[in-house]
Amino acid sequence: MRTTSHALRSERGATLILVAVAMTAMLGFLALAIDLGMLYVAHSDAQRAADAAALAGASAFLDNSNSAAVGPARQRALEYAQRNTFQNGPIDSANVAITVLQDSNKVGVYIHRDSVPTLFARVLGIRTVPIAAFAAAQAIQAGAAKCLKPVAIPDMWFDANEDPNGDRVMDNGEQWVFGDNPGDRYQAFNGSNSSTATGYGSGFRNSTSPGFSNDFGRQLQIKEQDPQSPFVASPGIFYPWQIPIDPTEVPCKGSFGGGASAYRNDICSCNNSSVQLGTPYPIKTGNMVGPTWQGVGELIKDDPSAYWDAATQTVKGSTFGGSWMNSPRVVKLALFAPGQITKSGMTTITFNNFALMFVESQKTSKDPVTGRFLYYVSGSGDPGPVTGSLVKTLKLVK
Repeated sequence: MRTTSHALRSERGATLILVAVAMTAMLGFLALAIDLGMLYVAHSDAQRAADAAALAGASAFLDNSNSAAVGPARQRALEYAQRNTFQNGPIDSANVAITVLQDSNKVGVYIHRDSVPTLFARVLGIRTVPIAAFAAAQAIQAGAAKCLKPVAIPDMWFDANEDPNGDRVMDNGEQWVFGDNPGDRYQAFNGSNSSTATGYGSGFRNSTSPGFSNDFGRQLQIKEQDPQSPFVASPGIFYPWQIPIDPTEVPCKGSFGGGASAYRNDICSCNNSSVQLGTPYPIKTGNMVGPTWQGVGELIKDDPSAYWDAATQTVKGSTFGGSWMNSPRVVKLALFAPGQITKSGMTTITFNNFALMFVESQKTSKDPVTGRFLYYVSGSGDPGPVTGSLVKTLKLVK
């Protein structure tokens, strides 16, 4: 009996040891499961902030040339990173590392926290765990854009015989005709062929026109009201064109109707129809002098005090302040190859670039509508195999 009792006590002791070991293991697995869940949420917070910051940073390449985008890209990336939270707390600038690759329009954002505290894993000696997330976004070429204004502009070419002062810009009094000389040359700018392209946004005029790097801030004739103007390819050619109807567009002046009414409202409101590069669009048959004057007037009323300051190469007086790029007077316009329209009677036009421009004031209905060339246009839809395009769309690449 004594031997049996001693054996039972030994078995009970062994069982207690096994139970203790099993409970320790179970508590360890429980701690691991709870802390892994918490750390997963923390990593999701960091990844969400990194994604938003990278996209915001890359958006600077939609509004600026590559060289001018570096500073705004860093600023936007940091701002959007700090708008997000990490474990229900703010993200400090010390937790954010930003890389901007100017040549490829990329922005990388690394968000990290070296010591994220654990809860139950402390019983296993794991008190903190490092958490980090990385995202990269890129502004890449796109084949379409929305909210275009219904006026087309011929892209810039090199005219071998009508540029007496050699500034590679069509000045008042010069009558440029593309193709009337074997030396005339045109190549659209695609963002990377700056040294060979002649189109707007390239560096073709940098050496001859100081102060307008890649044409930024250069004044252009957006819409000529006088058919005899030297800036018009031919007295019978007009540059208004017809954007596809957008049933969701909100008219800024009266009802849409058709013809001149739709054209006027497409100037002062946003037509969200996707306009594709390389697709033919109808040309308006009239010069649209009155509707242009009315539409531009409505557009300017939305930011009436804004003006281009040539000394600082920026917009001042805007109700949008330092965010003047958001002004309704910053518009998207279509560009076409200069050799496309050579005579009147054409019914369609095809675009090879879209440009961002600031619309200046128009004093009277007979005065031309002028604007300042800026740079990239934000795109829509899938990028597609597009060449020679200033249109950029944002994409997370990592």
